[in-house]
Amino acid sequence: MGRRARFLSAYTPVKIRRYIMKEKKHSIKSDFSMLAILIIPIAVAVNFVGGQLASLLKLPMYLDTIGTIFAGMLCGPWVGAVAGGLTNVVTGIANPVNFAFIPVNVLAGLVTGFLARGKMFGTWWKWLISMVIMAFVSIASAAPIVVLVYGGVTGSGTSLITAAAMAAGANIWAAVIGTEGIWTVMDRIISFLIGYLVIRVIPARTLVKFGCGENYIKKTTAGK
Repeated sequence: MGRRARFLSAYTPVKIRRYIMKEKKHSIKSDFSMLAILIIPIAVAVNFVGGQLASLLKLPMYLDTIGTIFAGMLCGPWVGAVAGGLTNVVTGIANPVNFAFIPVNVLAGLVTGFLARGKMFGTWWKWLISMVIMAFVSIASAAPIVVLVYGGVTGSGTSLITAAAMAAGANIWAAVIGTEGIWTVMDRIISFLIGYLVIRVIPARTLVKFGCGENYIKKTTAGK
């Protein structure tokens, strides 16, 4: 058993946090620990189930980034990006429309991971800023694909609303951005909340083994 493993198994959360803050250096290689790699297929599976549920029920949300956002929040941007990209590769086999949206899911993982590294999930105002950033990135990356590749209609639940707006005379860009602006924000809020709630029940001794896990250890538990 290595020095780090012995430390994590024997010391209190206070000392664990101090140890991690001294030694942890973020890099692509360090983000992909064994536990982080194991999180990726779980995240892809969660995304697949959420996306299929939204598709079957024709919900005006996607629910296919829950796992991506969870992976980004816990493991960092690169793990989140891989989880997002693999999700659309897997779901694209059943629904080829999803292949075009690989950049959207990859960006969701990257942005979430960098926000997590910046400790942007610690207070309500940081959460608000994070939601605004994520909403902007999601809309800016998805809207051009929806309009330029699929003509505003992809077959999802939001497409029904977009089609109705276009039938009422709205410009295609206004219809897509308006629809995405409302429901994508709701989708991301739900995804972030689910990811955060899951992280909150993970023990401190396990959290510190992930790239951004120490950011979610309560100060009352971990000490300063």
